[in-house]
Amino acid sequence: MRVFGVWHGGTGYATGDVVTHMESWSSLKAAKLALWRRADSNGYPVDDQAHVVDFDEDGRATVGLAQGAIIYPCVEAKETDIHLYAANRDGDGWAVAVDYPTARLFLGPRGGVRIENV
Repeated sequence: MRVFGVWHGGTGYATGDVVTHMESWSSLKAAKLALWRRADSNGYPVDDQAHVVDFDEDGRATVGLAQGAIIYPCVEAKETDIHLYAANRDGDGWAVAVDYPTARLFLGPRGGVRIENV
């Protein structure tokens, strides 16, 4: 089950535009692991298997190549989260409901990844 989301690293990061900063992971488990890895990266490069998402003029999303190793400096573990968006297969692409997130991944008080339906 592919998931689509927008990551936020805390107060040192701007809130990303949903269409411009959308990423995709192969599963919910992979998205949770990506959140944890980014929060725990200490400024070192992280390859968390996130893929770039591109939207065409009709709003249909396509999953691009993996982003590879990226440096995430100054991530605030207590503030970092990923907002997840509902998506359905639409031919060769995806119909992603970018109006409002369906869930939020965040780190709990003991470092585990929690999910909150919104």
